[in-house]
Amino acid sequence: MAVSTAESGQSILAKQYGDLIDKLPGVMSSNIVFSNGEISEIHVLADTNRAPKQIARDIQSAIMAQYATAIDHKLISIAQIPSENTIRLRSRLVFDEISLSRNKERSSATVSLSDGETSYSGTATALNDRLEINRMICQATLNSIENFINESILLSVADVKTFDLSGERAVAVCIAVKSKNEVDRLLGSAFVGDDSGTAVVKATMDALNRRIATT
Repeated sequence: MAVSTAESGQSILAKQYGDLIDKLPGVMSSNIVFSNGEISEIHVLADTNRAPKQIARDIQSAIMAQYATAIDHKLISIAQIPSENTIRLRSRLVFDEISLSRNKERSSATVSLSDGETSYSGTATALNDRLEINRMICQATLNSIENFINESILLSVADVKTFDLSGERAVAVCIAVKSKNEVDRLLGSAFVGDDSGTAVVKATMDALNRRIATT
């Protein structure tokens, strides 16, 4: 049966809209349904990295900006599932060891993480300053994680702070995560205990454990 010009045009639009939506952070796939020449349904499969309302607003904004078309949020249906690396990072990637070295002016840290089968290492250097040392360990941890996750995700240290909490020393890290065209900031923390370096590693992993996903 021949396909009408209108149906062909709708199929092209559906593909264009779908390609645009698929580029948004957190979106894994999408399907656009037309009815009587207008969008009647938008079905999206997303990871658990972002809230459904955020994804829906992104879809509305992207389509308005690209095609000058307003989309009612009621037309958008979003299902979420953990992506492969979200599950792997949470359940399998664990801290293995940290190695520190120092000369007169600079220090170096190598952090190793393991998924039970493979070891992933990351290295970073910094000046011999207490605050810089903590940032260095955090960055080494991120470099190790980047060897484990999808290469399209970029990680960097936004800040590292130590503080007193309930009579104990603790450390908090803020991580900048760039995925596609969006930058998110994630927070993690850990008590220092007997080893401040290990605490920075654990705080870094705490920030990322529930959020990192493939794109």
